[in-house]
Amino acid sequence: MDLSVVWLIAGLVLMVLEFVVPGFVIIFFGVGGLITGAAVWLFPAMEASFTAQGLCFALTSVLALVVGRRCFRNLLGGKAEPSRGDADDDGFVGSAVVVAEAIRPPLPGRVTLNGAGWAAVSDRPIEVGAIVTVVARDNLTLTVR
Repeated sequence: MDLSVVWLIAGLVLMVLEFVVPGFVIIFFGVGGLITGAAVWLFPAMEASFTAQGLCFALTSVLALVVGRRCFRNLLGGKAEPSRGDADDDGFVGSAVVVAEAIRPPLPGRVTLNGAGWAAVSDRPIEVGAIVTVVARDNLTLTVR
Protein backbone atom coordinates (compact mmCIF):
# COMPACT_ATOMS: atom_id res chain seq x y z
CA MET A 1 0.00 0.00 0.00
CA ASP A 2 1.24 3.46 -0.89
CA LEU A 3 2.46 5.46 2.15
CA SER A 4 0.46 8.52 1.12
CA VAL A 5 -2.72 6.44 1.41
CA VAL A 6 -1.62 5.19 4.84
CA TRP A 7 -1.13 8.79 6.05
CA LEU A 8 -4.49 9.84 4.61
CA ILE A 9 -6.26 6.95 6.32
CA ALA A 10 -4.44 7.66 9.60
CA GLY A 11 -5.47 11.33 9.35
CA LEU A 12 -9.11 10.40 8.76
CA VAL A 13 -9.08 7.91 11.65
CA LEU A 14 -7.66 10.57 13.99
CA MET A 15 -10.31 13.05 12.90
CA VAL A 16 -13.08 10.51 13.54
CA LEU A 17 -11.58 9.73 16.98
CA GLU A 18 -12.19 13.37 17.93
CA PHE A 19 -15.87 12.46 18.23
CA VAL A 20 -15.01 9.75 20.78
CA VAL A 21 -12.31 11.49 22.83
CA PRO A 22 -13.18 14.95 24.19
CA GLY A 23 -10.82 17.89 24.15
CA PHE A 24 -10.76 19.20 20.58
CA VAL A 25 -7.10 18.25 20.09
CA ILE A 26 -6.95 14.97 18.15
CA ILE A 27 -8.58 16.53 15.10
CA PHE A 28 -5.51 18.69 14.55
CA PHE A 29 -3.28 15.61 14.46
CA GLY A 30 -5.71 14.23 11.89
CA VAL A 31 -5.17 17.38 9.84
CA GLY A 32 -1.42 16.81 10.17
CA GLY A 33 -1.88 13.25 8.89
CA LEU A 34 -3.88 14.45 5.91
CA ILE A 35 -1.30 17.12 5.05
CA THR A 36 1.53 14.58 5.43
CA GLY A 37 -0.34 12.15 3.15
CA ALA A 38 -0.77 14.89 0.56
CA ALA A 39 2.92 15.86 0.84
CA VAL A 40 4.04 12.24 0.35
CA TRP A 41 1.76 11.95 -2.67
CA LEU A 42 2.98 15.25 -4.17
CA PHE A 43 6.66 14.63 -3.40
CA PRO A 44 7.40 10.92 -3.98
CA ALA A 45 10.97 11.40 -2.68
CA MET A 46 9.49 11.78 0.84
CA GLU A 47 8.29 8.17 0.68
CA ALA A 48 11.84 6.93 1.20
CA SER A 49 12.44 9.04 4.31
CA PHE A 50 10.39 8.21 7.38
CA THR A 51 12.23 11.04 9.18
CA ALA A 52 10.92 13.57 6.65
CA GLN A 53 7.40 12.15 7.00
CA GLY A 54 7.55 12.25 10.81
CA LEU A 55 8.89 15.79 10.78
CA CYS A 56 6.20 16.89 8.33
CA PHE A 57 3.51 15.24 10.50
CA ALA A 58 4.82 16.80 13.72
CA LEU A 59 5.20 20.30 12.29
CA THR A 60 1.86 20.39 10.48
CA SER A 61 0.02 18.90 13.48
CA VAL A 62 1.44 21.44 15.92
CA LEU A 63 0.86 24.28 13.46
CA ALA A 64 -2.75 23.16 12.92
CA LEU A 65 -3.21 22.88 16.70
CA VAL A 66 -1.89 26.38 17.40
CA VAL A 67 -3.73 28.07 14.54
CA GLY A 68 -6.93 26.06 14.98
CA ARG A 69 -7.21 26.61 18.73
CA ARG A 70 -6.63 30.33 18.24
CA CYS A 71 -9.29 30.53 15.52
CA PHE A 72 -11.86 28.55 17.51
CA ARG A 73 -11.14 30.08 20.94
CA ASN A 74 -14.21 32.33 20.93
CA LEU A 75 -16.44 29.53 19.69
CA LEU A 76 -15.24 27.03 22.31
CA GLY A 77 -14.44 29.28 25.27
CA GLY A 78 -17.92 29.87 26.60
CA LYS A 79 -18.97 32.94 28.51
CA ALA A 80 -18.31 33.53 32.20
CA GLU A 81 -20.99 35.29 34.20
CA PRO A 82 -19.97 37.54 37.07
CA SER A 83 -20.97 36.34 40.51
CA ARG A 84 -23.31 38.35 42.72
CA GLY A 85 -20.95 37.87 45.67
CA ASP A 86 -17.29 37.22 46.17
CA ALA A 87 -15.54 34.22 44.64
CA ASP A 88 -15.92 32.05 47.76
CA ASP A 89 -19.69 32.31 48.22
CA ASP A 90 -20.85 31.76 44.61
CA GLY A 91 -23.42 34.52 45.04
CA PHE A 92 -25.19 32.84 47.97
CA VAL A 93 -24.45 35.54 50.55
CA GLY A 94 -27.40 37.89 50.79
CA SER A 95 -29.90 35.35 49.41
CA ALA A 96 -33.19 34.82 51.22
CA VAL A 97 -33.81 31.17 52.11
CA VAL A 98 -36.59 29.20 53.79
CA VAL A 99 -35.81 27.04 56.82
CA ALA A 100 -36.87 23.46 55.99
CA GLU A 101 -35.59 21.82 59.18
CA ALA A 102 -35.32 23.73 62.45
CA ILE A 103 -31.90 25.05 63.39
CA ARG A 104 -31.05 24.34 67.04
CA PRO A 105 -27.51 25.53 67.85
CA PRO A 106 -25.05 23.89 68.03
CA LEU A 107 -26.85 21.42 65.72
CA PRO A 108 -27.34 22.40 62.09
CA GLY A 109 -30.70 22.49 60.36
CA ARG A 110 -31.66 22.59 56.68
CA VAL A 111 -32.66 25.42 54.38
CA THR A 112 -33.88 25.49 50.80
CA LEU A 113 -32.00 27.64 48.28
CA ASN A 114 -32.88 27.57 44.57
CA GLY A 115 -34.80 24.34 45.06
CA ALA A 116 -31.90 22.51 46.73
CA GLY A 117 -31.48 21.58 50.38
CA TRP A 118 -28.46 22.91 52.26
CA ALA A 119 -27.14 22.33 55.77
CA ALA A 120 -27.45 25.56 57.73
CA VAL A 121 -26.13 26.87 61.04
CA SER A 122 -27.02 29.92 63.08
CA ASP A 123 -26.08 31.45 66.40
CA ARG A 124 -29.75 31.37 67.50
CA PRO A 125 -32.62 28.87 67.13
CA ILE A 126 -34.76 29.27 64.00
CA GLU A 127 -38.07 27.49 63.39
CA VAL A 128 -39.28 25.71 60.23
CA GLY A 129 -40.80 28.05 57.65
CA ALA A 130 -38.86 31.14 58.73
CA ILE A 131 -37.28 33.20 55.97
CA VAL A 132 -33.65 34.01 56.77
CA THR A 133 -30.67 35.54 54.97
CA VAL A 134 -27.45 33.75 54.10
CA VAL A 135 -24.50 35.57 55.70
CA ALA A 136 -21.68 33.12 54.87
CA ARG A 137 -20.90 29.83 53.18
CA ASP A 138 -18.41 27.20 54.32
CA ASN A 139 -18.26 24.39 51.74
CA LEU A 140 -21.75 22.83 51.85
CA THR A 141 -22.94 24.61 55.01
CA LEU A 142 -24.63 27.99 54.96
CA THR A 143 -24.60 30.39 57.91
CA VAL A 144 -27.94 32.19 58.23
CA ARG A 145 -29.51 34.96 60.35
